[in-house]
Amino acid sequence: MAVKMFAPNYHDIPLFKGLGREEINEVLHKFHGLIKHFPKSDYIYLAGDCIENLCVVMEGTVQMIKEDIWGEKSIIANLSAGDVFAENYLGKLSDHSEINRRLMCNIVSILADNNTRLIEKTEILCKKTLRGKIMAYLEQEARYNGSDKFTIPFNRTDLANYLDADRSALTRELARMRADGLISFEKNTFEILEHSHTE
Repeated sequence: MAVKMFAPNYHDIPLFKGLGREEINEVLHKFHGLIKHFPKSDYIYLAGDCIENLCVVMEGTVQMIKEDIWGEKSIIANLSAGDVFAENYLGKLSDHSEINRRLMCNIVSILADNNTRLIEKTEILCKKTLRGKIMAYLEQEARYNGSDKFTIPFNRTDLANYLDADRSALTRELARMRADGLISFEKNTFEILEHSHTE
């Protein structure tokens, strides 16, 4: 479905920074996404759902929520217009094996915090490296915390699951990124030393 859904406030979305109305419409048209609307407090995805789409928040806000075994909820992240989620599944979408589908099952619930509009992209053409996934996640956390130094809510096992990565590979890549001067960390506290858009 071709998307042409420019709204005046889209100028304020970081995703479209520097683009004019026609340019934004062209981007949305080429995106070929599915528009979805969610009223406040509706779940977009529940923990355990298999996510096969890249999602972009166009209007409203979204919360990522994790529940423990006692039913206690904690907010992992707050997403607003221009933010992207489910990007950690890039590169997996063309493989529909049963094992891969289980790997793509979400470990957090995703909730519309208020009336929300999303675009879901089902045809992903790019694939992020593990380093790209890590940096995308850490830069997102830095934005949410308003600082390049922050504490993440995941231990290494949970972070590996969230990024759809092998725990040992994640640990090795974090060490390499520290050696390369991109990040520093102590347990779950990270600091971004050099922002990167490495894919």
